[in-house]
Amino acid sequence: MPSAKSSLYTILTYAAGLLFLAVFIGPILWFIALALRPPETAFAMPPQFTFTPTLNAFRHILVDPGTNAPQLVNSLVVAIGAVLLNLPFSIPAAYALSRFKLRGKKNIMLWYLGLLMAPPIAFLIPYFVLMNRIGLTGSYLSMVLVLQTMTIPFSVWLMKSFIDEVPAELEEAARMDGARWYTIMWRITLPIVRPGIIVTSMFAFVFAWNNAAFPLVLSARSTATLPVGTLGYFATSGVTWNYIAAAAVVAMIPPMIIFLVFDRYVVRGLTFGSVKG
Repeated sequence: MPSAKSSLYTILTYAAGLLFLAVFIGPILWFIALALRPPETAFAMPPQFTFTPTLNAFRHILVDPGTNAPQLVNSLVVAIGAVLLNLPFSIPAAYALSRFKLRGKKNIMLWYLGLLMAPPIAFLIPYFVLMNRIGLTGSYLSMVLVLQTMTIPFSVWLMKSFIDEVPAELEEAARMDGARWYTIMWRITLPIVRPGIIVTSMFAFVFAWNNAAFPLVLSARSTATLPVGTLGYFATSGVTWNYIAAAAVVAMIPPMIIFLVFDRYVVRGLTFGSVKG
């Protein structure tokens, strides 16, 4: 029979778990309810916890007039393009920093870390001037290129940690058989760290998907992404919170789908190298 002390510990543990769950899940549930409830009941006093759900907000942003539907497609184009451009640069860089003896390797890693820690707004004016000079302002390519400022440093740091866990003896055996470094990387190392590549791509996609600073300055009306389109509901006449909530809920769906589909790779990637035989 459990003691009173162990029972109290169990109760406190569950209470703390419920509290943390409410802190993280509560805002999401509140936004979903805000998107589904009639706008006149959103901030009613006293609060109305019961309401008749309606899909009018989702119909407005996606169908009629459907302003945010093209922006959803634009976000997918920009985020996927950023990932596809990111991998060919970040994987060889991570491999070189992991396997080769490079002068100033520590400084290079600190430089990448500095790029990650710097606020995106610090790059806005130089990037806008650069893209305007070369005629790329308002295009998908300008946003894809600029987003590499965030995705490449993060991917290099993450991929280097995965490659570090691959036993060097495997590569040395292939090198003794006459294989070049790029053959070793492509045929031996990358297949082993495939879960890490998938995890890196997923997080790079989320970084690019959620970024609103760069598209706000570099996009045009036809290439604006969903985070930028959501800002249009903040008007001088008022704030349409139900449309903002509906757009936020829609913006959460693609990353959620990706993480649900590739959840097994997330577990394998995050535990890669934790057990060595």
